[in-house]
Amino acid sequence: MTLRRIAPLLPVLLLAASVCPVCNLMGYKPTSAFDWAAFLARHDFVWQTLPDTWGESAFIGNGNLGATIFLQEDPAAAGSKQLSWEINRADLYVALSRIPVGRVALKTAGAVTGGDMRLDLWNAEARGTLRTARGEVRWRSVALREPGLILIEAEGVGGEPPPGIEWHAALVRPPRSTYKQQSYRPDELHPPAIVTATDDGGFVSEQTYLGATPAPGALAVGDNDFGAVPSAGASVAAARALRSADAGGRRVFLVALEHAADLSAARARAEAVLAASAAEPAALLAAHRAWWRAYYPLSRVELPGAPALETFYWRQIYKLGAAMRADGPICDLLGPWYRVTAWPRIWWNLNLQLTYHPLAASNRLDLAESLYRNLDRRRDQLIANALPARPERDTAAIGRTSVQDLRSFVRTDRPTGAELGNLPWMLYHYWEFYRVQMDDTILRDRLLPLLAPAVNYYLGHTQTEADGLLHLRLTHSPEFADATDANYDLALLRWGLQTLVDSHGRLHLDDKNLPRWRDALARLAPFPVDEKTGLLIGRDRPLDKAHRHFSHLMSIYPLHLLDLDDPARRALATRSINHWLTVPGDDRCGFTYTGAASLLAMLGDGDGALGQLNQFFNFSFGKSTPDTIFLTTIFPNTFYAEESRRPGGSGGLTIETPLTVVAAVNDMLLQSHGGLLRVFPAMPAARFENLRAEGAFLVSGEWRGGRAVRVEIKSLAGEPCRLRVPGWTVRNTRATAAAADGTALASEITALPNGGLEIILPKNATLTLAPAN
Repeated sequence: MTLRRIAPLLPVLLLAASVCPVCNLMGYKPTSAFDWAAFLARHDFVWQTLPDTWGESAFIGNGNLGATIFLQEDPAAAGSKQLSWEINRADLYVALSRIPVGRVALKTAGAVTGGDMRLDLWNAEARGTLRTARGEVRWRSVALREPGLILIEAEGVGGEPPPGIEWHAALVRPPRSTYKQQSYRPDELHPPAIVTATDDGGFVSEQTYLGATPAPGALAVGDNDFGAVPSAGASVAAARALRSADAGGRRVFLVALEHAADLSAARARAEAVLAASAAEPAALLAAHRAWWRAYYPLSRVELPGAPALETFYWRQIYKLGAAMRADGPICDLLGPWYRVTAWPRIWWNLNLQLTYHPLAASNRLDLAESLYRNLDRRRDQLIANALPARPERDTAAIGRTSVQDLRSFVRTDRPTGAELGNLPWMLYHYWEFYRVQMDDTILRDRLLPLLAPAVNYYLGHTQTEADGLLHLRLTHSPEFADATDANYDLALLRWGLQTLVDSHGRLHLDDKNLPRWRDALARLAPFPVDEKTGLLIGRDRPLDKAHRHFSHLMSIYPLHLLDLDDPARRALATRSINHWLTVPGDDRCGFTYTGAASLLAMLGDGDGALGQLNQFFNFSFGKSTPDTIFLTTIFPNTFYAEESRRPGGSGGLTIETPLTVVAAVNDMLLQSHGGLLRVFPAMPAARFENLRAEGAFLVSGEWRGGRAVRVEIKSLAGEPCRLRVPGWTVRNTRATAAAADGTALASEITALPNGGLEIILPKNATLTLAPAN
């Protein structure tokens, strides 16, 4: 099967899975000694024909440095192709924008005639055969985390000698202007790179950028203003070639890409990284593989009833590992890769939140630190962002877009509503990061110092009205309209206030703002609701046209402010979701469907959730009406892009949407909110290991023969253990518990009023549950 044929099969297989979500898995026999190599090999990307487009490329990355691998034109020979590695860095910004850098290409003696390729997930390695008129080149490539290099190993076979390497520098122009076919300003006409071949068969490419370094403390406008603060600097791409002594005549190329404020500093960084790679290639590969082989088993999800969905899921787990690292930059819309785009930055009004949401439940907490450590170290900048509109020092905010320095203030200098929820929504996911660990030092020392000023900023946009309640002034409900008492903002403000009050109680902290927070929470206006359609966009602002964003439904998901065990609130949630999915119009995109899958999973509707994922895989170019605002596509390599049909509109790669499939699947397997673990709430046909839940629990489960046959819970913090499993009661469930040293523990099960079970489980103890018969 070629890669080009994999994506079209997804809808068919998912539809089959959605017909019978509670599949009979008799005969499915997992083993205790799990064969990760064989399991992941089922999900490898395989090309029988080498790809020649970016959307079909293989992609590798180390969390900052990345490459996409595909055939491109040889500029020295018209009509000829070269196997190329387009290389970029996630932290390389010029004039508030990601920019193109260039590509490495293999130089073969014979003209390229074809080849094949495989992206091996278990080893995080691309490899293949390049056929030429004289023989073959067998190659493999990885992105090394330490040192930060792209490694390419190539061997000539038959009449083809070992290949050489060359660098084709990109013409650096701002991608936003290029995408919109706009003319360039003089300060955007960066000079071409100077490329020099080295004696060892490598190269050095030196690129300088025009512009002035921004003044300390300067603020970038955070509402699609891409020219407010230009920046200068330089980058150096360099490679050294190691000639192997093996009889096969292998060659190893190590490629570095570094940047700094000036050329000499960038050159020194590149030389230092290359010098740090003195180890033998085998040792570099061993360290690379060791990281990935520790990464994958952090959690495991198997979906025998939906094999195509399982494949897509694991390809996103690979993508997350390639796109992030704990000590790296915040993952923007491009990750460590590059494509001409109108969105070459970080977007804070949905994209970043969706990108990082899958990490907590998937137990990939190290990757999440790429965001949260950067929030911690730039707290002063978040406070500075709020100062133009709110001169108090105890407020913090961020605008719609930023680069890695987080300089971006919320636009309040215009009559339309301000976008206030960007930072609070991101902090909700920071709170999730804390809740799945229950390390109170994270709450006290890291999260609360950000959440308190973010909530205070919100409170500065409220007013007491004649009813005595606290109402929100005009704000912008993302991607839809301005509204007073916008449900999006009311939900985030209510969550923020409740979390501040509860957290200060948990930690026995006092704060001068506590009385203000308690009063605001008690008097905050209720969510605006329509009797027929459910949650409104805001007060007197109905959802009267298609809305691709689920912003007005935040109280249902992800904030879980509505108790869905309450019949009235469940009816409200059901009515609101159904209206959102059926309102006339065509303004939907990929994350509409993945978000709908998670929302329906909250209702326990597994068929509906799988149906939404099926629509996601069907939603692509050519399948939308002429009125569609965004045309979207999932490329065969699972990258995803949106292209605007508005005159002068925006578009480009958005990394977050495919990743939300991971979040949706996790929500269908395990939910944890309101102090209750919900195991197999919406898609029982699965087996999973070590998904993380609030309360710091590692949860595993298996569904076989039409019912849950095993649930295992390890408590990492000794928090109350309450759970609900379909069909399980105190009478028909047996439990065994063991301490960390294997000593048996008492495990009495208590029934809860909401149909759940409660078991006392000390820290580091493991509980195993199964049906009594």
